[in-house]
Amino acid sequence: MAGPYRTDSGYGSVSGFDSHETALEYLQDMRTDQRRGTWLDPAGTKTRLNVWVKRWIETIDVEIRTEENYRRCLRLHILPRWGHLSLGEITASAVTEWLKQLRQRYAASTVVTLRTILSMILDDAVDERLIPANPVRRRRRRGRRRDHAPSPRERVWVMPDQVLRIAEQATALGGPSAGLLVITAAWTGCRWGEIAGLQRDHVDLDRGVITIDPDTGALHESAHQLWLGPPKTPASARTITLPPFLITQLRQHLAHSNSSFVFTTRHGHPLWRSTFDRRIFRPAVDGNASKGTQPVQPGLTFHGLRHSHKTWLIADNIPEIAQARRLGHHLANRLVEVYSHVAPEIETRLLNSLEHRWKQATRHRPTDNRPHRTPRRRRDPHTAPRSAPHSTRHSRTRNHSSTPLCTEHPHRRPVLTVLQNCST
Repeated sequence: MAGPYRTDSGYGSVSGFDSHETALEYLQDMRTDQRRGTWLDPAGTKTRLNVWVKRWIETIDVEIRTEENYRRCLRLHILPRWGHLSLGEITASAVTEWLKQLRQRYAASTVVTLRTILSMILDDAVDERLIPANPVRRRRRRGRRRDHAPSPRERVWVMPDQVLRIAEQATALGGPSAGLLVITAAWTGCRWGEIAGLQRDHVDLDRGVITIDPDTGALHESAHQLWLGPPKTPASARTITLPPFLITQLRQHLAHSNSSFVFTTRHGHPLWRSTFDRRIFRPAVDGNASKGTQPVQPGLTFHGLRHSHKTWLIADNIPEIAQARRLGHHLANRLVEVYSHVAPEIETRLLNSLEHRWKQATRHRPTDNRPHRTPRRRRDPHTAPRSAPHSTRHSRTRNHSSTPLCTEHPHRRPVLTVLQNCST
């Protein structure tokens, strides 16, 4: 027998009752649950996941890049496995087995992302009263801990002299702007979006500060577009003081640029993170024989420059509140955050420490910033080419010892040569 019931959109029915009395009892229980607000439409559990996802993806309010990542994960992983099933057919054990298989093929971070997206989809299905509970909800269970929460690896960081070596190679690969970007990120602790989106109007070199604007303080990117928007958190909107050497170098850099962005490509265009990382940062950090660069600190990420900056501040005994204000962190202790202020003498000590680290790093650096190359193999006397005229040999020696010129601006010297002259 079938038991009819009323819904907001009409009538439905539930079949499988062996008697009229059983159907009436079910109907009475259903009406009681409806009055309590705990009733679920039995038809909701029959909704297929791919049908629900089409509705769900249009309701989420996230950044463009995040939504693109969601759609990619749904298309490649979640829908091929679960899309044909109804919401009521997805069980906790089946999801656990699926995740275990994924861990054998993908990185732990990828598996966590897929699990999180599936859990969000089913959480919202619960809120829509389509299913009674989320089978992917996190819970304590037996099993090897490393399968669920791998131990985090220690972050790679660098010392100031290593930053200079990376910047030298970045200058050779991407021009003076690329090298100065690396140095500015390391000596200010800015995130990628903050440094790549830094606007000329937000640099006040007379005061010696840069400002991360709360509305346009970061450069965001998706697969096909770049745009200026707010930084990562409200606490990230801040004013960062600059050590003296960096004020001098930024002043010289901006004098030869007319772009609204402080750091750009050789052609004056805004920077894409993936392109900068692939063509400049990774070869400058890990080394690349074909590009003539040597390894400095393999494994270092761009965010590792920010981590290095904080490590320097800790080593120089800078108070935690001053570190948090400079890096745009939110302190867990709300009382300390509200009533603690960075005294001028603390800010002065912080800048003196950063300036000292710069001078120590540049003290013994060579002035020729061209990438190191493998020396040529010396020929045997009987195979050596005939000597060139005296005037030609003299010309070659003179050109080799002179300061190399930038290919984009022939009248400019490389950025790091200028920086080293500022430190003396």
